[in-house]
Amino acid sequence: MKGGTGMYNLTIILLSTINSELINSNNYRIAKYILENMRALEDISITELAKECYVSNSSISRFCRDIGLRDYNELKSQIAKYQPAHQYAKNKFYYQSYQKEVPGQSFVEGVIENLQLLKRTINEKDIYKLVTDIANYSNVAAFGYMQSQSVAQNLQYDLQTCHKFIHTSMKYSDQIEYINNADSSNLIIILSESGTYFKRAFERKTLFRNTNDKPKIYLITCNSDIEIPYVDYYIRYESINDYASHPYSLAAITGMICTCYAERYLEAPEPI
Repeated sequence: MKGGTGMYNLTIILLSTINSELINSNNYRIAKYILENMRALEDISITELAKECYVSNSSISRFCRDIGLRDYNELKSQIAKYQPAHQYAKNKFYYQSYQKEVPGQSFVEGVIENLQLLKRTINEKDIYKLVTDIANYSNVAAFGYMQSQSVAQNLQYDLQTCHKFIHTSMKYSDQIEYINNADSSNLIIILSESGTYFKRAFERKTLFRNTNDKPKIYLITCNSDIEIPYVDYYIRYESINDYASHPYSLAAITGMICTCYAERYLEAPEPI
C-alpha cells in the first residue's frame, strides 16, 4: 500500500469508502462486496470480481488506486491476510469489568472507571495550549481511524458551533492526501488512542523531509512511550485499553477542547 498495510487497515479503508461514497457508485459497490465476501475472495481474479460487482475490470483497477493500493495484486495480498487478522478481532469485545450476569451494567461501570482514570491523568494545560493554537491557525484539521474519526467529526461540528471551522475527512485516502500536502500554515490534530495512526498510514514513507515547512502536529493518545520526530506536542492520558474505554476518553477530551474554546473565544449571548 502507499500508506499502511494489514487487513485491519484494509477493513478500515473499505468502511471509510462506503461511508463517503454514493450508494450507487462503483466504489461503494466494490467495497461492500469485498467486505461481505472477504473469506471467499483470496483466489478470485480481477475479471471474476468485476463480474460479481457488475463493473468493468478498469473500474476494479481504478478502485484499487482510489483506496491507496498500487494495483489489484496488492488488493489480493491484503485480502489474503484476512484470516490471521480476523483471529485478533475475537478479543475486541473484552473489557476488564465484564460480568456475564449483568453485561450492560458492567459495561457502563467499565466506561465510568476509564473516565475516572482519564480525569486523574489528563493535563488541562495541554488542552489550553491546543485551544490557543486552534484559535491562531486558519488551517486546522483533525483525523483518526473509525471510532476516532467519528470523534474528529464531532469535534468539527462542536467547534463550528463556536464559529471555528476545522477540516476533517471520513475517507482514509483523503486524510493521507491532506497530510502529504500540509505545510507550516496547517495545524493537524491526530486522535489515536494507540498512537499508531502514522505507523498505519505511512508505514513505508518518511514524512515532512522539509522540517522547516512542516505542519504543527498534535497527537492525542494514551500511549506513554511513543515518540515521533515530526509530532510537535502530545496530549497524553492513561486508559485501561479495553472495549469499554475507546472512544470515550477521546470523546471526553474533545469535549474539553470545545468547552475551553467556547470559554475563551465564544462571545456570551446578550441577556434577554
